[in-house]
Amino acid sequence: MESLSVPSVQAMVEATGGADVPPRYLRPEAAVDAVAGTGEAQIPIIDYGMLMLDNGEESSRLHGVCQDWGFFQLINHSVPGNVVEGMKSSIQQFFRLPAETKQQFAQERGQLEGYGQLFVVSEDQKLDWADILYLNTQPPEDRNINLWPDQPDNFRSTLDKYSAAVKHISDSLLAIMAKNLGLEPATIAEKCGGGIQSVRMNYYPPCAQAHKVVGFSPHSDSDLLTLVLQVNHVQGLQIKRDGCWFPVKPVEGAFIVNIGDIFEIFMNGRYRSIEHRAVVDPKEERLSIAAFHSPSIHAVIGPLKEIVEHEDEAYKTVDHEEFMRLFFSAKLEGKNFLDRMKIKSG
Repeated sequence: MESLSVPSVQAMVEATGGADVPPRYLRPEAAVDAVAGTGEAQIPIIDYGMLMLDNGEESSRLHGVCQDWGFFQLINHSVPGNVVEGMKSSIQQFFRLPAETKQQFAQERGQLEGYGQLFVVSEDQKLDWADILYLNTQPPEDRNINLWPDQPDNFRSTLDKYSAAVKHISDSLLAIMAKNLGLEPATIAEKCGGGIQSVRMNYYPPCAQAHKVVGFSPHSDSDLLTLVLQVNHVQGLQIKRDGCWFPVKPVEGAFIVNIGDIFEIFMNGRYRSIEHRAVVDPKEERLSIAAFHSPSIHAVIGPLKEIVEHEDEAYKTVDHEEFMRLFFSAKLEGKNFLDRMKIKSG
């Protein structure tokens, strides 16, 4: 698994002022895609504190939101404010470093981790208007610490605390979601023993022709559950709903949570992953941090036997390593990857 090396968009904008957009970044389809409303509408909000009190009403709300939206904002979570603010500050400082310093942590050939870009599989495909830092964070023994920036000074310790706290929230949510679907909470926990977490830190430079580029191509996440932290005030996340792009207006201090492809497969489609994308701002940079939570690399990815006991399986079963190889070796195109995992009838 690897992604082809591409130029830094941030460096390009800093060098040229960003007025001229190279052809590989121009996405004319982005200009014509319908966007719903003005961004003032809101995706559902779930109160984590109420969930942890075993609040049946909040748990029932979560079930409905997972069925109807696949996305929600999580407030009153357990990650300490100083850890959240420390993570925001660390990633802002990292992307302010000189280009040659950031390149010390560049992706190595044949690897996904590091500073660069993902899902670039050909020399002629269209590119996203973003730079990223992508790292394996949990379990700790899977970390390639050489790719963890040592600037700013506290980056590594901050990410260590943040990744552990966010994984705890993900594990708690997955247990409640499993219970809401009539499963023993341990059903998911057994699949996730030694579960994998990776963190993708995104930097979207401003673009004078913002309506002609895309920050992150339309896709659904491959994992069980993703928790996204908005780093600064600039919005950009949009979800596909009723055929239109629906702008997400982040709540201060909340995590934006969404269901991934593996959870949809495990539950045979009872909860579905949702297509989403990121757009960029014409004048200001945008930063976000996405933490992806997946099962153990030794897990088998397919509908759970407890779910399909009395129904037909809608998805193929493959081992996790093969699943990830297939996902990262294709460019992002909506939910096309998950469609290829479906068992065709007839």
